[in-house]
Amino acid sequence: MHRIARFLAVCAVAYAAPAPEPSAARNAHFEVYSQAGEDSARSVLLGFERLRAFFKQQTGIPQQTAWQVDNRPPVRVIVFADAAEYAPYRLQPTTDAFYVGNEGRDYIVMVQPQADDFRVAAHEYAHVVLHANGLRLPPWLDEGLPEFFSAVGTGALNPKSGAGRPFRSRVLQTKMWMPLAELLSLPVDSPLREQPDGSELFYAESWALTDLLMASPRYSGRFSDLFTALAAGTPSPEAIAAAYGRSLEEITRDLRVWIRKRRIAPTPLPAVSPGDGLLQVTPVTPVAWRSLLAEVLLVTGKVDRAETAYQQLAQEAPKSPEFPAALAAIALQKSRWDDARQWWRRALDQGINDADTCYRYAVLANAAGFSSDDIRPALERAVAARPSFDDALYMLAPLESNAGQYEAAIKHLRAMRQVTAARQYPYWILMAYAEIELGRRYQAEAAARLADEHATTPDERQHAAQLAEIAQTDVTVQFTRDANGNPRLVTRRVPHDTPDWNPFIEPGDFIRRVEGELAEIDCSGGVNRILVETSGGRLIIDIPDPKRVQMRNAPDEFTCGPQPRNAITVIYAVSKTHTGSSDGVVRGLEFR
Repeated sequence: MHRIARFLAVCAVAYAAPAPEPSAARNAHFEVYSQAGEDSARSVLLGFERLRAFFKQQTGIPQQTAWQVDNRPPVRVIVFADAAEYAPYRLQPTTDAFYVGNEGRDYIVMVQPQADDFRVAAHEYAHVVLHANGLRLPPWLDEGLPEFFSAVGTGALNPKSGAGRPFRSRVLQTKMWMPLAELLSLPVDSPLREQPDGSELFYAESWALTDLLMASPRYSGRFSDLFTALAAGTPSPEAIAAAYGRSLEEITRDLRVWIRKRRIAPTPLPAVSPGDGLLQVTPVTPVAWRSLLAEVLLVTGKVDRAETAYQQLAQEAPKSPEFPAALAAIALQKSRWDDARQWWRRALDQGINDADTCYRYAVLANAAGFSSDDIRPALERAVAARPSFDDALYMLAPLESNAGQYEAAIKHLRAMRQVTAARQYPYWILMAYAEIELGRRYQAEAAARLADEHATTPDERQHAAQLAEIAQTDVTVQFTRDANGNPRLVTRRVPHDTPDWNPFIEPGDFIRRVEGELAEIDCSGGVNRILVETSGGRLIIDIPDPKRVQMRNAPDEFTCGPQPRNAITVIYAVSKTHTGSSDGVVRGLEFR
């Protein structure tokens, strides 16, 4: 019997179904790469589509926070077949899955869900939503919101689950709570979150507090105010006190009662059909799968392991441009400038056109202080591959402006689909500057006004006002006097197309304008004078320096003595520096 059992076991192994090949499922919103095969890739993508529809309809995030997820590239989801395969890529010892996002893309790394349990996926997708909106929340809410949404929305993948106690509430029934003040002030890098028991308590309390503030009748009406204050950077204790007018002790008592009674009936997720979003499923080659794993290592900061993986890939696929491009980025992170340039030159020669890779290199090269000549080609490749790549366009526009290519800079700015709140001020400042350089005054002034609306400091408002003034004015010159009374020429700005601007009118001049006839030019004294007959009588006006008189329609030359009674308009000044028996100093003469 023993031999028969062994024979059957060997046969079972020999005839076992082969492990599924990695597969990819893609649509407009997600790229799912599953180690568990084609069926896994398809079902996970459709699950995420249902989550996306649920979040878009019922997140509860305040109205002023727009849905921006669709303005970013498809979320890249890497699904491992089991926990053992996932373990080498785990972000922290306590994480069963994780989200990481950079300037160009969002990543979710997870294990194949069991029995349609998408709580973990819902938690990580909530991070995608928050990151897409550029929100920077305190740790308790940054994790509490995903926990809240995963609790209320994911039983709907299994509609028979019905109402019940949330998973996290069980922890709070058996463990001693940390004080609310400690939870609110816990930093993102707290060692507590790396310990299994501490992490479990942190997530449970974060969920509980968020659930109370979002779902309880007593608190939910003010959650929008609290959310706005926290997103703006207000410390949690101050924001909660301002929003609710209750002490942390009172909120703790309410929280304990709320959790004791809390039951959740999961909200059904919207149904989606397999054809929604033009779903495509394709096999993933072993090299492509290993490339994805190397990418996960790189975006999670495991740089040494990523470098080893990419070096092996570059040897196996020497014509692929993605691998030398990744090695160039790694060399930049390790401050190996020459290696970075060599790897990147090889990637360019081999036709690198992956938008995310090109942009990542540009960001790192910029941080390393590389010249715009090193950076611009990478950004141009990124924009060519993805014309709506907002981050690359935003980075490329100032490079074009600095190179004097103002039309190109404006083109890149206008091509952006979304300008985040943090970018609004510099965006409009750059737009105003480029429009000024192109002589488009109206557009420049409008951009400067928009920059002023988004300014957050006095210096920013002053800079925006200066650009608005430049758009409205022209540079000209004017004579003035120094502390010793000596004349000097200075520049100043005057309204655009100011008629009859006279640079010889000095600050402090009291200007008069009269019409009459030029009767005589008196050259007998130390100062030349003109005698003008007006309806009010004769005026005697000094001309200390004929070169500092604005002349219009004047004769080619003048002679001293009586004049042929030409009709003239005289602009003259009674200034602080003028003394003597005359009526003033001539600043301008117009012959009619």
